[in-house]
Amino acid sequence: MIRILKSELNNIPKFKRKLSSYIQDQIKHIQENHNISFNEEELSELLLSACRSNDLKVISFKGNKMFLDEEKTSKWIYEKLLPNTVILKLDDQDILRLLIFCIEITYQMFLGGTKATITAKGFRERRRTFESILVDQFIGKLGEIMLKKFLEKNFTKVRIELDWEISNQLQKHKNDIKNAKKKVSIKSSPALSGIWAEAEKGYDYGIMVKCSVPQQPILQFFIEVCGFSRLIDFAEGKIPADDLLFKNYLKNIKKRIYDFKCGEIKTELKGFICGYFKTSKDKLKNVNETLPYLGKIREERYLVRIDKLKYKKEQWEEFLYKIGLLNL
Repeated sequence: MIRILKSELNNIPKFKRKLSSYIQDQIKHIQENHNISFNEEELSELLLSACRSNDLKVISFKGNKMFLDEEKTSKWIYEKLLPNTVILKLDDQDILRLLIFCIEITYQMFLGGTKATITAKGFRERRRTFESILVDQFIGKLGEIMLKKFLEKNFTKVRIELDWEISNQLQKHKNDIKNAKKKVSIKSSPALSGIWAEAEKGYDYGIMVKCSVPQQPILQFFIEVCGFSRLIDFAEGKIPADDLLFKNYLKNIKKRIYDFKCGEIKTELKGFICGYFKTSKDKLKNVNETLPYLGKIREERYLVRIDKLKYKKEQWEEFLYKIGLLNL
């Protein structure tokens, strides 16, 4: 049992420091026994999420003190986390489709070919850059691909059709599973420590997928398919030999990118399928309602804690039957 303080649940760096040794032991064990590579940041934040929501009762209480139950945590890792983890490389055909889709939709947004906005809401509206929109689009749709791979692997007779069409109109309640008979919302989140799954009003089901991607996923594409090395070679040919400052910059960049052999795809993208919920079983959360680890709600929507989601194989089987993709 490891004592956990409330302040550590509220502070990601504190939580990581407290459990660093324990996390490293788990990473080593997972790698040796299941050949799945986690880094410390990924597993720390996913475990923090489990602790915050007390998923599978990983936190036990003695009086007003909290403890990490290592036996329950092991159950969470091996019965929930690992079976629901999907790992894809950058050369997967659906990931390549995603890259092309994101580049095209981002161009269309800037050229006015779609009604999607290029401003970000906040204290003041600000115009987003091409690159930031491209990455947001990539992460936003990545969860759909992860879910498709997960369901098709576990149910070989099922085919999941994603919607790759780019509409020139904003579509409300667009079905994320195109061939489903019910309205399904799939939400991707890069926040591995989050504890809330969400769906907008008008959907029948909400699904949450957490995604772990490299800091610069689009740049990583170009590094591994040799596009970036060609840029460096081009720059070296243009910058004079006596420009020592920029020659040194180029040298440093080459060291970083040449850890990746040109044409050898190494980078992995991970998806953690948290589970699904049926919206009719829950009530809409109201604007300005405050939720733990989320804050004030800005828009009326369904929000369900991840420990309440359905995630077992037999529950996914029921889901596929309900949306018309599987006969029982």
